[in-house]
Amino acid sequence: MKMKFKLAVITIVMICTQSAFSQTKTVSGSVTDESGMPLPGVNILVKGTSTGNITDFDGKYTISNASLNNILVFTYLGFAKKEVLYKGQSILNVTLLEDTSELDEVVVIGYGTSKRKDLTGAISSVSADEIRDQPFTSVDQALIGKAAGVTVSQNSGAPGGGVSLKIRGVTSINGNEPLYVVDGTPIFADRNNTSLDLGTATGGGSGQNVNSALAGLNMSDIESIDILKDASATAIYGANGSNGVVLITTKKGSKGKSTVSVDNYTGIQSVVKHIDMMDLQQYAQYTSDLLKSDNREVPFEFQNPSLLGKGTNWQEEIFRKALITNNQVSISGGKDNTRYYTSLGYFKQDGVIVNTSFERISMRLNIDTKVNDWLKVGNNVSLSSINQRIVKNDDRGGIVSSALRLSPLIPVRYPDGSFGAPGGGVNGAANNYEAVNPVAYSEFVNNRDKKFKINGNLFAEIKLLKPLTFRTELGYDLNAGDGRVFIPTYNNIGTAANEVNSSLKQQDQGYYWNVKNYLTYNQNFDKHSLNVVLGQERQKSDFEYIRGSRRGLEGNNQFDNLVLGLKSTSEVDNQSFAWAMQSYIARANYNYNDKYYLTASLRADASSNFGPNNKWGYFPAVSGAWTISNENFMKSSSSTINYLKLRGGYGEVGNQNIPSFLYQTQFSAVPSSSGLSYIYSVDGNPDIKWETLKSVNIGLEIGLLDDAIKLDLDVYQKKSSDLLIQRPADDRTAGRVLPFENVGEMLNKGIDITLNTRNYQTEDVSWNSTFIFSTFSNKLTKFYDGTKPLTANIPQSDGELLYSYVEQGKALGQIYGFVTDGIFRTQEEVDESAVQVPGKTSVGDIKFKDLNNDGEITLADRTYIGSALPKFTFSINNSFSYKNFDLSVVLNGSYGNKIYNQNRFYTEALRFIGENQTTDALNHFVVNYLPDGVTLDDAANLAQNTNIPRIDLGNGNSNTRVSDRFVEDGSYIRIQNITMGYNINQGILSKTNFFTKARIYLSGQNLFTFTKYSGLDPEIGSRNSDIRYAGLDVGRYPLAKTITLGVNLAF
Repeated sequence: MKMKFKLAVITIVMICTQSAFSQTKTVSGSVTDESGMPLPGVNILVKGTSTGNITDFDGKYTISNASLNNILVFTYLGFAKKEVLYKGQSILNVTLLEDTSELDEVVVIGYGTSKRKDLTGAISSVSADEIRDQPFTSVDQALIGKAAGVTVSQNSGAPGGGVSLKIRGVTSINGNEPLYVVDGTPIFADRNNTSLDLGTATGGGSGQNVNSALAGLNMSDIESIDILKDASATAIYGANGSNGVVLITTKKGSKGKSTVSVDNYTGIQSVVKHIDMMDLQQYAQYTSDLLKSDNREVPFEFQNPSLLGKGTNWQEEIFRKALITNNQVSISGGKDNTRYYTSLGYFKQDGVIVNTSFERISMRLNIDTKVNDWLKVGNNVSLSSINQRIVKNDDRGGIVSSALRLSPLIPVRYPDGSFGAPGGGVNGAANNYEAVNPVAYSEFVNNRDKKFKINGNLFAEIKLLKPLTFRTELGYDLNAGDGRVFIPTYNNIGTAANEVNSSLKQQDQGYYWNVKNYLTYNQNFDKHSLNVVLGQERQKSDFEYIRGSRRGLEGNNQFDNLVLGLKSTSEVDNQSFAWAMQSYIARANYNYNDKYYLTASLRADASSNFGPNNKWGYFPAVSGAWTISNENFMKSSSSTINYLKLRGGYGEVGNQNIPSFLYQTQFSAVPSSSGLSYIYSVDGNPDIKWETLKSVNIGLEIGLLDDAIKLDLDVYQKKSSDLLIQRPADDRTAGRVLPFENVGEMLNKGIDITLNTRNYQTEDVSWNSTFIFSTFSNKLTKFYDGTKPLTANIPQSDGELLYSYVEQGKALGQIYGFVTDGIFRTQEEVDESAVQVPGKTSVGDIKFKDLNNDGEITLADRTYIGSALPKFTFSINNSFSYKNFDLSVVLNGSYGNKIYNQNRFYTEALRFIGENQTTDALNHFVVNYLPDGVTLDDAANLAQNTNIPRIDLGNGNSNTRVSDRFVEDGSYIRIQNITMGYNINQGILSKTNFFTKARIYLSGQNLFTFTKYSGLDPEIGSRNSDIRYAGLDVGRYPLAKTITLGVNLAF
């Protein structure tokens, strides 16, 4: 009986099992990439069988005979293979991850492309995904923390403000910005930037208002960015490649059904911090102390500060929460032999300072057509219109500086509606400083800058033979600008009433074009691969502006019509600049068996900037690489070291970043009673020649554990020779433009490290990290005969003061001044110290060090008090994903750089009646009198602990001279960006029969900064991108914290 029962059970189990194994179902679904885009042509196979299918154009598939516990294998070129256990579900959606080890990523290298594995130079790449969703005006801002050796500092946080981008440090005195190339057409930041940078109707400014050269380029149109860093890579660009090259490729269409993409984000911006300035009660107490120190009477209203309110917080009045929005619609696709991509974008950013804004409308059309088997033609063209509103914020008289210095006693408006104004005494400017009512000024003064830009590239490609192609290109970059500044009449919003209005108009136009013709030979035979490029290029740039102004216009609403001004006040200025270059290029890339690589190039440039003696420059380069991991002896280690490559290169590039025609002596026409007269204006130097940079780079690339760990390491040295420097002026050369001379040499060296790790990865979860580290140093190894310094001055209320002083053998970016040693706390210390200022030094004054030990403090005691250049920069990027959710966190930082906080020159001066001070100034050294509420014991204790000097209306000891008192540590770590996104499930989207992609995200930019710097922001660029002014904070427009909500749609 038991035996029969067992047999029955076994029979039932076998029948059920057989039924289970033989039962098949139909499974369907979609296959997408990480961004949610469908993948057509994915191969799906039931493992161990021949059963399978492929996805259609929309990434959808169906398998009609899948069995429970089958393993479905999904494979697609360029993506990692994925195996999924089938559990009987009817819908199975799969996401494939890119496999960069299989992708053979294509990198733009200038005058051609290359697979990443074939590169021999130092090149970093940034994909569109790495900069997507970030609320930046221009793409150069988005490169912060994205590539080793690339340092990005925003000269201004104003909407559309300029950016200082340096690749591998400082290599020249005349400019260190890289060459930008968009779809093959160079964008010259220094020559085509036509911003109206005006603080007043007579001009002037520090460059903070200058736009980025890429402000007209819509970030949503960008496909990839490749950064050429060493001279072996940039030598193909010759005279324009000394500071590195940034190659920007915009999106193209692909064959198939048209895709419409909609990208939008809207956000709110705010200032990260305020400076702790005195409120009215504190200001009254401080002013009382100031007056008592000089035995003056304290005004009645300040005799009891506790009865006063808080007064005007000028920072709250000028800073605001501001909107930012970006809208873009694009259509891409292709049919037969034509591909296309077109877009329309609108970007609007209101500034966090009142009455500032940046608005851009952009359009793009990229199209190429294969006319027949041997001819392909195309055009990439971009149009943009920019409208920018600017406020004066370039120095001590700017909006931010005024908001810090203006008395809290002054109201924004008086009861009758008129604007409050600084005046004499305790409520204003008795000291002839430039502070104004910043709210009034921002409303009254109408500064507008309009631009229209066209940038593009026309090309034709002819296939002459199977391995030989001829390509011709016409690149163009056209700019037209219209700038206007109007200053109305007003009643005393500054140090004096403006009784006569004034208006200035500037119109400018610039155009650049280049024509390239080159042959490309590309041939593979057996284990050999050869690519050769031979070409010729011509380029020309022209820029002209005309500027006119008049005063005394009829009314304050006619600022567009200069005719209404007084004819006798007319002023006109007109200038034009031009340069041209003729070039020949040659490059050869050889690869043997994917193991040994050799690249050699040569470029010859003839520039109109140099005379016949030195018109031509020749720039050679050679580099090689060895892929060690492809050697047979490495096969046993392939499971651990899957990739190992050694690179090395040498190259020479040039720099011609000087004004045009300086090899010729020039004269200027000036009006006189007898007509036009000509005066000697420019000393020509027929022997000036190219700056030349010679660079050596050694690189190592390692991939471990199937690329779970990837390391890129580069060590480099760059030597610049024949530096072009303008001869320092002296008493005999007043009024003349002195010649440029080749009189300097500079050495720059550093290390770049990029570490990528795949920390965790499963079917649903992934975590990847990128660590970037860069360090560099520079030295001016030769300058004239070693006796002349390179200097830069900064304006102060009592005259210009020396800020930067670089001698032969020293590094650029140095701050120069006096060294302090605390404050004098007793008369005995004063008597025993070196003489500071004869007869004027007192207890409580700053003690300056006598470095040359001659017993007195003189200009000879100045020294280097800090470097504005960091010892190293770094970034840490982490990206996480869980099913359809993604999260990215980006940190970046700088260490070792110093900032000269010129704001504190005024806000901790302790010498001006009517100027507000920081709250730290309340802890000033007390001498000769007791402030209200301070006992003798309190004063004694304060004297021993404070580092704030005494109040001194006369500034007898010159406590505010340029010294390390105002030099601060500019190191910082910043939470640069946090973005969280969600890709709506493809199963849901497929039911709409409309959308193929839908993503929503929340992003935070510039969220928090950890720093010791007391100013508004430690990210300080350079005035006018001049390295001599690096690290100088003159009340710059602060960077904003931005929170955005966005959506990406495709259908």
